Amino acid sequence: MKAIYSILTLLAAPALICHAIGAEATGILQGLLPTNGTMKAGVAVNPQFSPEFLELQKALLTRLQGLSSEEQLAFMEKYDPLTLIAYDAKLWPDKAEYDKYKAEWKKATIQPVREVAVGLRHAVNNVWTVLSLTTDAQTRRSAPLTISALSYDAGKNVWISNNGELTAKDYQATEDNVYGAQTGQEWTLEKEDSLSKMSESIRVSRNTDGKAFYIFYSFSERSTISNTVIAQGGYTLMFPLRSTQVNMGMPGSR
Repeated sequence: MKAIYSILTLLAAPALICHAIGAEATGILQGLLPTNGTMKAGVAVNPQFSPEFLELQKALLTRLQGLSSEEQLAFMEKYDPLTLIAYDAKLWPDKAEYDKYKAEWKKATIQPVREVAVGLRHAVNNVWTVLSLTTDAQTRRSAPLTISALSYDAGKNVWISNNGELTAKDYQATEDNVYGAQTGQEWTLEKEDSLSKMSESIRVSRNTDGKAFYIFYSFSERSTISNTVIAQGGYTLMFPLRSTQVNMGMPGSR
């Protein structure tokens, strides 16, 4: 924990301090993130796959490109990069090849990318803003995560960004998800005009074994004229369900 304390004490400031608000409900976030001026320490993570898997994935993409445009579209509508692809005879020379692919998928490891810390600060009524902090691996400078630009209305169960309201639906993942079986909720927003199509999403889920919970955020904007990407980004944050909190008001405290 010493490393995360060294990050947070760089930006410990009175403006980030809030008082404990025991009476305010935080909806689906209840019990996951602190609301008393502290932040929960975690890590941004990425899955890492074996070289053998990457070779099998490359071959799969080649076979996918050989399908008709209608078949490719049907595949992409169901495709989730975090979940094992189901067997389809059109995409595999035989079942044995798919079994190799599945075995290598199961070997994936979750790698920490950078330390993060996230908490909630009460704004008004049932609305909460997000406290967050991380350190850039290249510059070693500390800064908030982009989710700090969003707020959560626990009364309406919506997230609010500069683009509008993100609305909720239930989320469920099986053991075939690279992060394991999970349940939670996902909030999404999609907007389109004559120039661009934008999508934004945030998801909060927890492993069914009770070991960890995740916050996933993504943003994408494409030109409706050329279909080229204008802007995109995203990350997955992982937190233990039981861990020490970091106090922003008392630098160096444990």
